[in-house]
Amino acid sequence: MKSLLLFVALIVVAFGCGRVVDGTKDALNKGGELAGSAATEVIEGVTSGVENTWSLDVQLSDELKSRGLAIGKTQVEADSAGMGNMLILYLSAERAFADTLQALAVDEDGREMGRSALVLDLSAGSADYHTLKFQSRTDLERKSRVEIR
Repeated sequence: MKSLLLFVALIVVAFGCGRVVDGTKDALNKGGELAGSAATEVIEGVTSGVENTWSLDVQLSDELKSRGLAIGKTQVEADSAGMGNMLILYLSAERAFADTLQALAVDEDGREMGRSALVLDLSAGSADYHTLKFQSRTDLERKSRVEIR
């Protein structure tokens, strides 16, 4: 009788421990998911803040906009000397466009720091990436602006 009672008690304890282990494991998994989600949100927020701080303001003149040009994605790349003097533009043309764009780079105080030109011959409805290469000493730094005319 005692051995039967002991056997039943061991089975109850074994099942109880299994439930405790499973419950603990589930709680840890949920806690880990929440921590991972929170960490991802923080990283995305920091990344977004850094991108905004280092973003380059690229402006297309009203005249070019009225002729059907639009700017999409922009990014700055470094030349072989490590200077961030190349501006990559995604341009789209609503209408056919054939002309030379003039780009003027100015620093955060509005002082000119470089110029570039880009010859375009775009068909209506086309879009592609184009590179504006400024002088080797032009460093398209944070908070600077490029005006395209």
